[in-house]
Amino acid sequence: MNRRTATTAHALLGLLALRTEWSAWELTKQLRRNMRFFWPRAESQIYQEAKSLVARGWALDRRSYTGDRPKTTYAITEDGRKELEAWLSTPPRATSLECEPLLRVFLSDYAGPDELRSALAQARADGHAILDAGRVVGAKYLSGSAPFQDQLHVRAFVLDFVSHHARMLIDWADRTEATLDQHPDPHSESRQQAARAIIAANLAAYPPPPQNG
Repeated sequence: MNRRTATTAHALLGLLALRTEWSAWELTKQLRRNMRFFWPRAESQIYQEAKSLVARGWALDRRSYTGDRPKTTYAITEDGRKELEAWLSTPPRATSLECEPLLRVFLSDYAGPDELRSALAQARADGHAILDAGRVVGAKYLSGSAPFQDQLHVRAFVLDFVSHHARMLIDWADRTEATLDQHPDPHSESRQQAARAIIAANLAAYPPPPQNG
């Protein structure tokens, strides 16, 4: 099992540890609601991962029926809790960034200006989607009505992270689009000067490197 698949399995174990049992649909819903902005996974993979947890002895499955419709629920086992605790005691992998709009910008010399602006629009829309979800989730935690209100002390850190990330996406898209408006010709001297100014401003804002030892 590679590290990426393992992390998805442990994310599901973490959800299973929160409740007595979950249906596969409930697991999918929670991953979409709470983790989709920093650990997105396809629904088909979630169903397969849940089955693999059972095969490893980390979860139990129970099949029931609502009328003629079958329903499978999953519960974490003691071995599953031990596995989750063991995984959490290991160092995490380095942070990685996956952002197709940024990839499109990186390769935008091979496209036209409309495609470049389309990539910026998507990044901006992604930021607003995160903020829209944060408004709903955050309000529930502030009112005391969140499904996992007892997780408030850690969920606040997650909301803080994704909210800052969302605002960064929006601000970056706006700044980049403003530069394109002011300097539409990518090969003009003014665009080159603007590019150098962007790099210089970022370097000036960097914090000092951490001291070793």
